[in-house]
Order: sequence, then structure tokens, then C-alpha cells
Amino acid sequence: MTYCVAIKIEDGLVFASDSRTNAGLDNVSTYSKMFTFNVGDRAFVILTSGNLATSQAVYHRIEKDLSSTEVSRSLNTCEDLDDVAAYVGELNVEYQSVANENPSQNSVVLGSHFIVGGQIKGQEPNLMLVYPEGNHIHMSDEQPYMQIGETKYGKPILDRMIHPDTSVGDAARVALLSLDSTMRSDLTVGPPIDLIVFKKDQINLDFQEQLKLDSPFFKELSDIWAKQIDKGVKKLPKFHWENNS
Repeated sequence: MTYCVAIKIEDGLVFASDSRTNAGLDNVSTYSKMFTFNVGDRAFVILTSGNLATSQAVYHRIEKDLSSTEVSRSLNTCEDLDDVAAYVGELNVEYQSVANENPSQNSVVLGSHFIVGGQIKGQEPNLMLVYPEGNHIHMSDEQPYMQIGETKYGKPILDRMIHPDTSVGDAARVALLSLDSTMRSDLTVGPPIDLIVFKKDQINLDFQEQLKLDSPFFKELSDIWAKQIDKGVKKLPKFHWENNS
């Protein structure tokens, strides 16, 4: 399993994803779920969850198309983010179809979900969710974030803390805490964590970092959060039977 989250606020976009692909008792594997592209008038980040073979094939094809002079479509030629999402969706379906030709994998889930985000100069930054079927949707106005993978553990803090006017810094911290909450409850989600902050209209992936559990910033963030939750619980109103004891 995996967990990826992308947040849209007024000042930009935040992306975060784990890197764990396997978590057996004696075998832990990692693979980045994040693809980045930042050239000229455009900057994109693509996150993925689902079948690793399909995701890898899609990312490899994107890279191949970018380096080829014979293809008519690539991240360089897409006109807008809708076009990027459609392009990723088509590749997603194509490589699922190739995998489905293998009889030994007929019972295996071969689909992948993708979050596509970024900005082309002169256009608004945005987020898209691409389904295994190849279709995609825009982020809703009511919920300024998207999740894929193991979403349930990291959702509560997003619902409470993320609003359109949340600062980029707070959004990035909340994204990391959302990953922290998920990793504490699900061993199939794990470090290192890939984090990217994109500021609106700068057309540059301003801040990129990979964090481990023992990275000083992440460890301090997690420890402070745990202590503040503990303090908050102890400040909650008492039951009437507690006051009488």
C-alpha cells in the first residue's frame, strides 16, 4: 500500500508521498511514488498509488516521450493540466492492457491512481485525480486536497486544518503530519517521505526534500505534535463522575 496527498491553497500547492512498496517482517522495499517535471513555462508533479508495475511503466513512458523527437505528445506539448491528466490517463490504460495480456496476472489488480498537479505559465495551478479507467476529475472547491492509497488515517487532520487560505508552510506541515498519522497506524506506509512545495506563479518547484523518521525536522515535528495531542486530551472537560471521585 502507499499514501499520497496533494493540497491546493491560495498561495500554491503541496505534495507529499511515502516510498514503501513492501513491508514484510524481514523485507522492506521502497520506491518513490513521485514524478517531477520543471522546464520552461511549466512545472508538474505526479503522484501514484496502485500497481507498481503499471506506475513504473507510465513514468518510464513519460520520460521516454520527453526525450523523443518523434512523438507528438509529451509533458512539453500539453496545452493545460486537463491535457496532462488525459495524457497520463491514456498511458495508464495502455499499460494496464499490456499487463492484462499476461494470463498469470489475471487475478492481480493492475490499475493505478495518479494525482497530477502543477501550473503552466499564464494558467491557474490545479490538481487532477486520474482513475485506473483513464478518466480524470478536478479537485472540488469544498475539499482543497486529494488523497490516494491508504487515505483514512491521514484524512482527519486535513479536514480540520486545510482551507483555501491556509499558508503554504502550514499546509506543508499538515501534509507531513497526515503522513505521520498514517505511518503510525499502517505498516505498509513508510519512509522516506517525498515533499514538494510549489508557490503559485513562480513556475518552479521551490522546495523539495526527502525525509526519514530520524530526519531532525520530521522527528521534531512528530514529537511536538504527539506532545500537543497529549496536552489537549488532558485539558478536555471532565465527566461528572470524575469530579466526584
